[in-house]
Amino acid sequence: MKILVIRPSPTGEELANDLNNIGIPSWHFSLFDFYPSSSSISLSKKINILYQSKIILIFSKKSVYYTNLYLKKNNLKWPFHARYYAIGKSTAFFLYNYIKKNFFSYKKRK
Repeated sequence: MKILVIRPSPTGEELANDLNNIGIPSWHFSLFDFYPSSSSISLSKKINILYQSKIILIFSKKSVYYTNLYLKKNNLKWPFHARYYAIGKSTAFFLYNYIKKNFFSYKKRK
């Protein structure tokens, strides 16, 4: 039996390769991939919405990574006035590296 790794590229491929290298048969299938947008028009319109937002929900490390890449390229910073909510502990820690501000993330109750 093989493990099916359903995760975006390139991290999904890396995980499948790592599993294969330690003797756990696996293969990668990505339902979607993340790439930087090449459309500066749509991004410039959306960046205005980002700065007007009171609440920003973050669902993935990739969204943080590519948003930060765009902000940095255009000499912009993450909005400080907004309240941030991160889905997932690793996403929350990843986001904190960029905004250096307290924000909310879901915590499981025991």
